[in-house]
Amino acid sequence: MHAAEPAPVACTLGPSEMGPRLARIRQLTQAHLRSHELRGSTLNLVYDPAATVELAEIVELERSCCAFLEFRMWTEAGVVRLDITGPAQAVASTRWLFSQFLPDAETEVTSASSCGCKR
Repeated sequence: MHAAEPAPVACTLGPSEMGPRLARIRQLTQAHLRSHELRGSTLNLVYDPAATVELAEIVELERSCCAFLEFRMWTEAGVVRLDITGPAQAVASTRWLFSQFLPDAETEVTSASSCGCKR
């Protein structure tokens, strides 16, 4: 039995869809992101509970266009957590994609970064 081929590191959104999607993610980030931390090829995000429905919708949309990313969302202790994991062999590409989920001032993602977002 052969192992499944990994999904290519490429978003399937067309140019007309990319702008509105990124704007939606930025709006969610600005309104509800509390903190984040990058650990290897996984970005850990913490959101205000008010973001639950919108975040779930965005995660489903992102799963369909970025099959190479793994999304794990759950609630815990009054917050909503989202882990996004990219393929270890494509860290440079996934870091750019991760930056879409971070505050504007932090477009350069570094290892073990953590923001002082609304706590």
